Amino acid sequence: MFEEKKSKVEIAKENSNGLRGTICEELDSNSDHCSTENTHILKFHGIYQQDDRDLRQELRKEGKDKKYIFMVRTKNPGGGELSPEQWEVLNKITDLYGNGTLRITTREDIQFHGVGKEELEGTIRLLNSELISTYGACGDGNRNTVACPVSNIRKGSLFDGQKWAQLISKHLSFKSKAYYEIWLDGEPITKEEDETETLYGKTYLPRKFKIGIGLPDDNCVDVHTHDIGIIPLLNGGLKGFNVLVGGGMGSTNRKVKTFPRLADPLARVSPENLIDVVTRIVEIQRDHGDRSDRNHARMKYVLEEWGVERFKEELERRLGYWLLPPEPIELRHTESHLGWHKQDTPLWYVGIFVENGRLKDTEQSQIKTGLREIVRCFRPGVRLTPSQDIVLANIPEEKIKDIESALIDYGIKTENEITSLRKNSIACPALPTCGLALAEAERFLPYLIDELEEREYGDEEIKIRMSGCPNACSRPPVAEIGIMGVSPKKYNLYVGGSFEGTRLNRLYEELIDAEELADRIAELIDIYHLNKRQGERFGDFCNRVGVVKLKELRIKLYEEHRRVV
Repeated sequence: MFEEKKSKVEIAKENSNGLRGTICEELDSNSDHCSTENTHILKFHGIYQQDDRDLRQELRKEGKDKKYIFMVRTKNPGGGELSPEQWEVLNKITDLYGNGTLRITTREDIQFHGVGKEELEGTIRLLNSELISTYGACGDGNRNTVACPVSNIRKGSLFDGQKWAQLISKHLSFKSKAYYEIWLDGEPITKEEDETETLYGKTYLPRKFKIGIGLPDDNCVDVHTHDIGIIPLLNGGLKGFNVLVGGGMGSTNRKVKTFPRLADPLARVSPENLIDVVTRIVEIQRDHGDRSDRNHARMKYVLEEWGVERFKEELERRLGYWLLPPEPIELRHTESHLGWHKQDTPLWYVGIFVENGRLKDTEQSQIKTGLREIVRCFRPGVRLTPSQDIVLANIPEEKIKDIESALIDYGIKTENEITSLRKNSIACPALPTCGLALAEAERFLPYLIDELEEREYGDEEIKIRMSGCPNACSRPPVAEIGIMGVSPKKYNLYVGGSFEGTRLNRLYEELIDAEELADRIAELIDIYHLNKRQGERFGDFCNRVGVVKLKELRIKLYEEHRRVV
């Protein structure tokens, strides 16, 4: 265990009185923001304090403080299913308290942006009135446990990922009643009556913790990118699980000891032992994660320093029994879940593309209003995908044409009206709300795709992921093309990840101007088509050729173009 000086966040957690801090007192104050100590604790309640960064410079010139706003995130194991009543309340909240948009995240949650401090209580209360919680959606504990959102309804399904995501989420939930006391009028309880955090302890984990449940034939959750990845072993039914450990995508700019890492296969586990194994892995991270440097606090660094064998030995010591080696599995497919699909019953589900997860009405498409009205009228279940899209489930076949007609009426494009390049692209929110963003992402990527489509690259089936900083919330390190902001209008470009999300990409070029990104990507696609093997995907080609050779081929392409001109 690390003996270095504790970080300020560790001290704030230790002094928080079971995640209470002085949040109640600050909610009653006239200030529009909270103290630094309480902002650390608010994250455990699903709340981030932010400010509108579009206004920073103007306000500074006027001698004014920042325009403080809050992001509120729900916790939604397995991607749902959300009821029509829950979907209604989510829409109501953003219209009452947020900025009028709903944001689907890569962890299958909903985020509200632009909430004022005075509106936090109303937001949390209204969410919980329909049994939607934000507790543990952020903070140093198990974040939302993700799973393939249709694993339990798709035709021929042998596995209920939603059930397991809910079981894990419930087992790893916080025991402190602070959330209910502060937001829901729960009666304060004395120290003697308070439930202790038997798993987390009073300082919880050193950093956030992520768990993903994949499928052998659908790696839509990018299972290798999580602290714990879980893959069911299916042979006529559930026989067990492969458990992977040590994944994580984030790094810190100019800090070489931070880096993205894929999870390693660790062991095969029986269904009855899965929760026990997950719990002991969390304990190892609790006891051995770095509590002095939050940039180095994720479990991937424990794996990197220890190695898989030492980690497995420590896990077996805590379990009191030996673990079987993992089964060899090759993940060779990733589903988008878009379009119409038969369920395992006489019902259907439809996946609808949501660009970068942002549900908002525009002149071209009333997607937010349209989906709300479709859910009101036809009452499907609502599920959220790791690609920030939406699935409407449990639809009778006789209602398909009516829903298709409604989609047209509201200008909501079907999967056949959207290019492959756009469907396979995602971005994090970045500016203006994220305090860590160094460059644009969500607001810029659609225009980058527009430009590539205008150059007739829209039919390319290539995964592009963009983030506004190296924290990599949109998982660019496993994309075929990863784009990460490093300063205003400057990006690093990475290539060579796999379409299936099973390989890290490599740095191709640093500090590219935003207006030059389309040129670089177009060049790479041209090089790919001139030199690829039959049936070879873009990411596989870039990985096989390597960055040095790609740059040589780029020079050759440029020289040939000059000769033609």
